[in-house]
Amino acid sequence: MLAHYQFTYGNDRKFSFELNESLVRWVQTGPATNSDITSAIQAALNDPIDYPPVHEAVVPGDRVAIVVDPETPAWPEIVCVIGSQLEKRGVEPSSLRISLNAEMELNNQAGISKVPYAIVPHEQVMEGRSVYLASTAEGERIYLPEEIGEADYIISIGRFGFDDHWGYRGTHSTVFPAFATEDEKAKYLGKGHQELSPEDSRGVRQVIDEIGWLLGLQYCVQVIPSGSGELSHVLSGACDSVYQKSVSLLNDAWRSTIPNRAETVIVSIPHANEVDVWAATARACRVAEKLTTDDGRVIIMTDLQKFPEDLHRQFEASADAGQVLRALNRSPYPQARAVAALASLANRFKVYLLSNLEQDVVESLFCIPLADEEELRNALQGGESYALLQGGQFAYVDSAD
Repeated sequence: MLAHYQFTYGNDRKFSFELNESLVRWVQTGPATNSDITSAIQAALNDPIDYPPVHEAVVPGDRVAIVVDPETPAWPEIVCVIGSQLEKRGVEPSSLRISLNAEMELNNQAGISKVPYAIVPHEQVMEGRSVYLASTAEGERIYLPEEIGEADYIISIGRFGFDDHWGYRGTHSTVFPAFATEDEKAKYLGKGHQELSPEDSRGVRQVIDEIGWLLGLQYCVQVIPSGSGELSHVLSGACDSVYQKSVSLLNDAWRSTIPNRAETVIVSIPHANEVDVWAATARACRVAEKLTTDDGRVIIMTDLQKFPEDLHRQFEASADAGQVLRALNRSPYPQARAVAALASLANRFKVYLLSNLEQDVVESLFCIPLADEEELRNALQGGESYALLQGGQFAYVDSAD
């Protein structure tokens, strides 16, 4: 019997396909998109977890900084609802500042034109004067941009998820190390720890939470993404309580165990909200590695369009996969390590890549390029067994073997 599937990839592109149901060993499509996002946001903000509604936590005249992770689904809508509540409390619209915690092109996201408040790009925030916050328990002096450090009240809005460095991303990590100095970022955004599970204790996460406490972060909004990268769940309230509830929701929605690896793994990467598509691809590759048999193949659906210019010479210098991977993994730049994740996967398995990259670039990554969905459909055929994953960058898989 044939089973029908539809996966979202790229910027809201849909791909429908059929497979012999008896050959499909495992399917993870992620949670469904909330059918009424506006009502879900209103409900979450009107009934925070272990915290009063946010407008009761401020007074007229407060300078409010809303820190936004631009990878958060529906963040413009969340900002508008929060802003409306604060205005009713007497906070002037001019006192509301939206600080983005990552660089992005503001025209890339739907709904952003409807935000009636000042949106401050990440690079502009970082160009401002730095102010001393405090020293951590280990004596590390922490400085933050004045846009954040001198605000009377800070609200963070982020996408909650798994993270190789911190176990879980979200709540306090929306603020720090997002606004740390480059030297500090190198410490907190170094090579990840795939050998640890998300709940394992990590020193960097403890320091992040300590800095959040020093900054006085109390209230946050967190979103769990759907399989297509849109809003599935939204929570607001006290940071610690929201963190614990988000961990539970995320594990239920995106964490699973595969009993047996599959010969053919199909992974889609939706990235309508992704700031760094290469980083999203790297996360999906690390999940795919846990799903594939030793002699298997991985079929990746994305619409990657740009290859990091400064990495071309790494591939031009040598055709030896081992040498290229060693050079990429030694690089201090996160994007180099992200490219290395794809090249490493292709060095171990046969990887087919549907993207908008040039064919020679895909081949230099040791992958087999797929020019279009027709070639993708042909590549799907002939598998001995299948594992299917929509939203690969959001998932965490505990391998049974």
